[in-house]
Amino acid sequence: MYVGEGEKNVKAIFSLAKKLSPCVVFIDEADAIFGSRHSHSARTTHREIINQFLKEWADMQSTAFIMVATNRPFDLDDAVLRRLPRRILVDLPTIDDRREILKIHLAAEILAPSVSLQSLAEQTTLFSGSDLKNLCVSAALACVREENAAAAKAKVEEQPFTFPEKRTLEERHFQKALQEITASISDDMSSLTAIRKFDEKYGEKSGRRKRKSHWGFGIGDPAESQGAGRVRAD
Repeated sequence: MYVGEGEKNVKAIFSLAKKLSPCVVFIDEADAIFGSRHSHSARTTHREIINQFLKEWADMQSTAFIMVATNRPFDLDDAVLRRLPRRILVDLPTIDDRREILKIHLAAEILAPSVSLQSLAEQTTLFSGSDLKNLCVSAALACVREENAAAAKAKVEEQPFTFPEKRTLEERHFQKALQEITASISDDMSSLTAIRKFDEKYGEKSGRRKRKSHWGFGIGDPAESQGAGRVRAD
């Protein structure tokens, strides 16, 4: 009873895009839909969905902009890659990037004078944006647990205790969070090696530079080891 449902959904997406034109159709985790048809040769439904998507994509002409995102670009079908004229790498954040990301996540928090975002950025080498978010959440939870412990102690000692109107994050909260949250990226990950090879072959700068032993995304962190964790090191 579900045969053809995938193709119907694809048609519905592009039908809506035509009504909203001009618009952007953004597909996250694109490898789940656009995985290589060779690797899914036993799944006819997967092949049919990709075929339908490519057909609708060709018929859209200039009425919609198709944008996809994936952590596994090397799994994408060749036909899909040919229809993606630009492949833009979003690499791991540098020190300056991490400082700005922390500033965004902590914009609504009260930080004690002892907290230095620059220092935190220097201590979070190889942290992704998601890792930095988890670090901020962990620091906030450490502060909450500290306040709850103080309230429980005051209750046992039968002393009055008033929770602060708004929590204040101290340096010790972030240091405790750094013990709990570590970088989710390591330089020996097989997927990272595959992304490096993909970027060398299909990346935006692949045809405009000589082959190097390391790949440069821009200006890397001078204090960090070259090539560690990041896809492009210099």
